[in-house]
Amino acid sequence: MKNVLNIKVLREIKNNFKTYLSVILIATLAVTLFTGIYANYKNFNDRLDHIYQEANMCDGIIMLKNYDSEVEADLKRENVYYEKRIYYPTKYKNNSIYLATFKENSKLNLPYSTSLEKVEDTMVLADSNFLNRNSLLIGDKISCDFSFLSQNITIDLTISGTMTHPESLENSVYNPAFIYVGYKALRNAVMMSAHITEYVADEVLKSYVNQFLVQGNIEVLSQIKEKYQQKDTFVYALKRSDLPSNMTVDADVQQAKQLIYIFPVIFYLVAVLIILTSISQLIHRESKNIGILKALGFSKKEIIIHYTKIFIVLGCIGSILGIILGPIIVPNVMGHKYDILYQLPKIKLPFFRWEYLISIVILLCITLCTSLFVCHSAVNQVPASSLRGDNSIQMKLTFLSRLKLFSKLPLSMLMAFRNMKRKMSRTLMVILGVLGCSALLVCGFGIEDTIYYGLDLEFEEFIPYDVSVSYSSYESKKSQIKNLENVLDVDEYAKYTIHIEKDHLISSYLYLLPEEATVFTLPYTDESCLISSKVAEEIGAKVGDEIHFIYNNQHYTCVISDIIDFCLSQGIFLSKNAVSVDFVPTGAWVKTSNSSQNEKVATTIKELSGVSSSITMKEMKAHADETIASIKVMTWTVKIFAILLAVVVLYNLALLNFKERVKDIATLKVLGFSRFEIATSFIIEILFLTFVGALIGLFFGYPLLVAVLSINENPLLSYIYHVKWSSYLFTILITCGSSLVINLFFAYLTRKVEMVESLKSVE
Repeated sequence: MKNVLNIKVLREIKNNFKTYLSVILIATLAVTLFTGIYANYKNFNDRLDHIYQEANMCDGIIMLKNYDSEVEADLKRENVYYEKRIYYPTKYKNNSIYLATFKENSKLNLPYSTSLEKVEDTMVLADSNFLNRNSLLIGDKISCDFSFLSQNITIDLTISGTMTHPESLENSVYNPAFIYVGYKALRNAVMMSAHITEYVADEVLKSYVNQFLVQGNIEVLSQIKEKYQQKDTFVYALKRSDLPSNMTVDADVQQAKQLIYIFPVIFYLVAVLIILTSISQLIHRESKNIGILKALGFSKKEIIIHYTKIFIVLGCIGSILGIILGPIIVPNVMGHKYDILYQLPKIKLPFFRWEYLISIVILLCITLCTSLFVCHSAVNQVPASSLRGDNSIQMKLTFLSRLKLFSKLPLSMLMAFRNMKRKMSRTLMVILGVLGCSALLVCGFGIEDTIYYGLDLEFEEFIPYDVSVSYSSYESKKSQIKNLENVLDVDEYAKYTIHIEKDHLISSYLYLLPEEATVFTLPYTDESCLISSKVAEEIGAKVGDEIHFIYNNQHYTCVISDIIDFCLSQGIFLSKNAVSVDFVPTGAWVKTSNSSQNEKVATTIKELSGVSSSITMKEMKAHADETIASIKVMTWTVKIFAILLAVVVLYNLALLNFKERVKDIATLKVLGFSRFEIATSFIIEILFLTFVGALIGLFFGYPLLVAVLSINENPLLSYIYHVKWSSYLFTILITCGSSLVINLFFAYLTRKVEMVESLKSVE
């Protein structure tokens, strides 16, 4: 007897495969998203762990202004393994760089890949991105300032090779370059520039040791911080994940993980609706067979298991497809973002992970629970009731049906409203299913809207320059630029890399502005302190708060006067008279009198001595497009999956609606109604429900957008959430358009309905 039921399961699936196709598709989509996003997170995490392992990354760093023997004594007492090094901020051609020293016996924070077979402490290694941006080759010299014996000297370092370092994983041009300098190479450069002996150089450089790399007991970090944080020489004591150089990439790992809790959840919820509607339709159609099975002596448990097996098999088919497609599609799409932002190694990654089975378990639990819920009432009926069938539905007059206007509506519309009321459960499921698709589409469109809104706000309202200039010399070029043809206004500014601290310590920028600005439109005074909203959020600051920043190992304090929604320009904006920091112009914003001449003006400025770059607003926006390329990938991923979800949901519900109304269609044919009139009633119903669901979904799109972007923070961008009205319109058009196309197909199938066969039933 059990074999009979098993054979019946396979025959049911084979004969009604098209009917159950939507169940397989939604299972595939849900599992694809779950396994794909999880694979993306694990692949990213494994690549990062590989870097830390190969480089023997330290567990924490203690940063000081200069050497402090008491700190080293405390580390020795705690029996902690540590290494000392010089970590010196300076510049090369107006580009911020950090010189980090190493010795022959260094074991921590090593490069995880180099162009050299052996690295010695007489060598200087640089990131290949730094060399490319500055048109440098191996063997070239870089000159940078070095404060030595209370005077500034210029040291020359010869590039020995390239490397990729765990403290400089970001590809961004906005981050200071990391130069890995052998101690002997630095000492020799200082000796040549300062004309001193090796002994004197060694003795003086000891005081420059300002970092302790700690491995093992990280409890000592909090102890050191508590003991020395009030001391002028103390800067920070942070564990690896909180270091400014590692915070961004570690945060991206967590963001990749958190995506698991957003998109797959939506698809699993929609899967509940589709499985619920499909199994309800199956039980309704099989009510007579259920009666026969009960009459033949099958128990309630056996009958429930029989019908549950059908959907378990369908779910397993979809899950297997999802486990295959997910790790292939999603990591390749989303991983493109990480390859743009970071220097990550290509390592061998597993295709299958045991955690993928969680997605199958979730889907099977959904299938089991919905099947038990639907089958419970059907199997509790006596065989006679099941065999007789329930073909009558009690319909009561509604408020609308009593209105004269309602009675004058075309018959096709009246039939559509009657069918909606007749099947309220299915009506709600259509609305809820379309709601999820609509919210996802708004989210997809809103991601791109948000980014471009922020860019337009900054470039067209806050700093509406026509040409942006960067200097390579430490002197003003304002008068030279101002005298050029078609130049209207010039605002020179100084941009410095700093560390900002309130609740947290982060790396950012300080913009020193002229006393009076003409291109920079935001109002400010000598007492003002403007801060970008992204930085304010990261350090936990608000208007009126006192914040601290560190520049050139000196501490400064200011009070926030306003928080501005900058998109690209991140940091603190102060008048050059606000703090005692030397105003050395590093660039300028230029306004032209004729925008058609912007490229010519930019070319002319670039030819001036001491100017390193000059780009137009058009070129800057093109660069911004490259920066957000990874975000666009996620945008299109959301849109495509939303459309696929809409197609699956609408196909499933249109198919069920068609099968449930076969008898009504046959009746209308017998009464002489045309195919157009029959199809119209069919289309109006689903289109109306689609429109209602899409309309409600618009209100959920914005919160979903905030949730997605809040866990996908980009270190280069600040999100100012915004959704265009056209995005809402496109969402309605896409959902309703998909519904129309699908229902036109089923409307065409009405011509194939056989009147005699369809009207045969037990009444």
